[in-house]
Amino acid sequence: MSSNQPLYAQIKGAIDRRIETEEWPADFQIPSEEHLAREFGVSPLTVRRALRELQADGLLLRIQGRGTFVIGPRMQCAVFSLPDISEEIALSGGAHTCRVLVHCLLSREGRGRNMLQLPPDDAVYHSRLLHLEDGTPIQIEDRFVNATEAPDYIEQDFSKISPYSWLLRETVVTTVDNTIRAIRADEETRQLLQVDGNQPCLLLDRSTWRDGIPVTRSRFIYPGDRYRLRSTHEARTNRVISAPISGVER
Repeated sequence: MSSNQPLYAQIKGAIDRRIETEEWPADFQIPSEEHLAREFGVSPLTVRRALRELQADGLLLRIQGRGTFVIGPRMQCAVFSLPDISEEIALSGGAHTCRVLVHCLLSREGRGRNMLQLPPDDAVYHSRLLHLEDGTPIQIEDRFVNATEAPDYIEQDFSKISPYSWLLRETVVTTVDNTIRAIRADEETRQLLQVDGNQPCLLLDRSTWRDGIPVTRSRFIYPGDRYRLRSTHEARTNRVISAPISGVER
């Protein structure tokens, strides 16, 4: 196997594709760790890590004394399309401004360096922006970017253009994963968004890949009393690999 990804991640991706294409259908008992280790030419420990992550992702189920099985189709919840915050503010008649808090190349020991799970020698860019509407903070944007996929990212002035529009133009993305949850903001976040300690915030955590290669990991934090998320979609019993994101609304 040859790739910039760790071996366990390559095996995880290969098994995920077998499940998605139904080469391994629902309730199929997958081969043993030893069998897969011989197939992929790796140690059983490497296979075990890949299988554990697939179990955590809800794709496999391990039954003691029987083996590991593919979980059947689950309800799809189509999520959201994330608009460009600057365009969204303009459409509402507001004035968008952006403060660039951080924009740098992370060191090998840099905080957040492992967000993209890239090899240690791969370069990662990090930007942290505060978006305001008519002077009121409405979003903190943290982005970690694979420098190989977007080498000119570090040269951009994001007080004048948005990372969203630049990345949309300059990168290729084939898979998107989104997680949305309520969080209790830390002190720095509360100060930036000008909220008190009792107010929850909304965190949208988004990862993108190009054919299995990490491109970006982004975390968007909104004041809980200023935004809501809405989605209209049809429910289907297909597993979601890639979900376009839709509407963050005031």
